[in-house]
Amino acid sequence: MPTLSPLLALAAGAVLAAAISTCVHRAQAQAADPCATLANSVFSDAKVESAEANRSGTLAGGRGSALTGLPGFCRVRGLATPTPRSRIHFEAWLPLASWNGRIEMIGNGGYSSAISTNELAALMRQGTASVATDTGHEGGELDFGYGNDDAIADWGNRAVHESIVAAKALAARFYGRAPRYSYFAGCSTGGHQALMEAQRYPADFDGILAGDPGNNRTNLNFGFLWQFLANHEPGDNSHPILTAQDLVLVNRAAVKQCDALDGVTDGVIADPRQCKFTPAQLRCTAGKTTDCLSDRKVRALEQMYGGARRRDTGATIYPGWPVGSEAPEGAGGWQTYWANPARPEEPQRVEYFRHWAFNDPNWNWWSFDWAKGVDAARARMASLVDATSPDLSAFERRGGKIILYQGFADPVVSASDTIAYYERMTAVTPGALSFSALFLVPGMGHCSGGPGATDFSSGPDASGNIGLALQDWVEKGSKPNRILAVHRQSRAAASGASFSRPLCPWPQLAHYNGSGDTADAVNFTCR
Repeated sequence: MPTLSPLLALAAGAVLAAAISTCVHRAQAQAADPCATLANSVFSDAKVESAEANRSGTLAGGRGSALTGLPGFCRVRGLATPTPRSRIHFEAWLPLASWNGRIEMIGNGGYSSAISTNELAALMRQGTASVATDTGHEGGELDFGYGNDDAIADWGNRAVHESIVAAKALAARFYGRAPRYSYFAGCSTGGHQALMEAQRYPADFDGILAGDPGNNRTNLNFGFLWQFLANHEPGDNSHPILTAQDLVLVNRAAVKQCDALDGVTDGVIADPRQCKFTPAQLRCTAGKTTDCLSDRKVRALEQMYGGARRRDTGATIYPGWPVGSEAPEGAGGWQTYWANPARPEEPQRVEYFRHWAFNDPNWNWWSFDWAKGVDAARARMASLVDATSPDLSAFERRGGKIILYQGFADPVVSASDTIAYYERMTAVTPGALSFSALFLVPGMGHCSGGPGATDFSSGPDASGNIGLALQDWVEKGSKPNRILAVHRQSRAAASGASFSRPLCPWPQLAHYNGSGDTADAVNFTCR
């Protein structure tokens, strides 16, 4: 057998030593930073831009704040580009230890690109890998979509899908096994994203939580436009007919009239559909000129309660907001969305029509055609952003579960619209009640706040925590039949609860049994 010369043997030994040294250094580097295995990862539409281990227990936040008490985690920042013009940034936070096998993505608000690090951290503290996206743009205004349908589509329907697909692949690579369960939770635009996922990307999540969903986006913006026009004389953008104080007057009168219809006086209209309050009841008379409404204000309110309608057929475009949503205590009111708070002389979300739907910077809302214009906007925008398909059969077939919740006093997304969508969905999708549930929350504003029992996510178990209830349904097959909600003295989770109520699966609502403490949910039945 031939032998190596001394020189060749020496060279071979040097090569082997160098290889061993490289492996040792690589192993040491990975031990120091286990996230290094994810650096520069590339997937079909996405790549990792940075992956860093954080073992400090803290993370700097915006405006001088900081997150503390964090477990060690791998913070991954990535970029998805499903089209050449797409720039979808996302973050995945992966616990270094005690991963529970779950991955959960959080939703966004409005048109904002903001990623909630508080929500990412809260999930990660539970051992869950957490994910979020900037929806493909920066900032909170709509200018990112000017002349850029790719950016609109990314915000409207692609960003969540692209982000969770990449995040699942990252988790599988990092942990050596794929996530066992995947979840999505969001409210408002997050609720919109939730329903978009169930409709268009049914394989992405096992469990979906959709709160106060702005899924009927184009028609919702028509609803805001209708409110603005109803509250101004034609051509006059600067002098609203109704004031925010008028809304408070109306809300207090409606609550006073309808609060006790459910047998309990608690400052909450339990079922606005049963409330027969009309604005005409507040009309000023010869002997009453204060704490009342002029004829013109009454007409404006009647238009608002009636909802946006077509000029040609009178059909509803977007339903009016229910009685009790005008200015619920602690939850804002219609004034937030009947005009642009930054520019009150124009309708809220005017840019959606001016630049997205019609590409006309001189678009005049006063000359808008409430028939042809409606059809044109829907034809242009529906495929990009609307999540209104009632057919969730593909989501059902792959075993998904979805819970919707909606504030009955929401001044932003009309409870009537969410109810209508859910009823269409359950009528169209076979077996819908076996995988879906809707919970109406009396006295809750937009996603939180209001005079009702509006905290149903901080309980220690599934009986009083809607997120844990969804987990139990997905992982144990236990569908929630009621969820405990409490009204707190303040929004701080530790503040005392002044009363509690059960939330019931629609169409059931909570009814007082007729005896016992009315502040205790145990004395209420779902029926």
